[in-house]
Amino acid sequence: MLPNTDEAPDVRAIVMSLAAEAASLDAHVRRLREEISAVDARLDSVHESLRGLPGLALPGPDAIGGVNGAASDSVD
Repeated sequence: MLPNTDEAPDVRAIVMSLAAEAASLDAHVRRLREEISAVDARLDSVHESLRGLPGLALPGPDAIGGVNGAASDSVD
């Protein structure tokens, strides 16, 4: 007896749907990394501006556990 193909999942459609979702998520991750990098650059800029103020002693960005490298590709 043949299996009931009416209820069988369409594997091709499932794979295509998952591939589209993965591509969408990848695009979101790339955009978020770019935004994190922009914020990190802005924080560095503000930090450098603050260091230039007379009478203000600030530690370097690495000494305070800054977000440098937060947008790295370590989550792939």
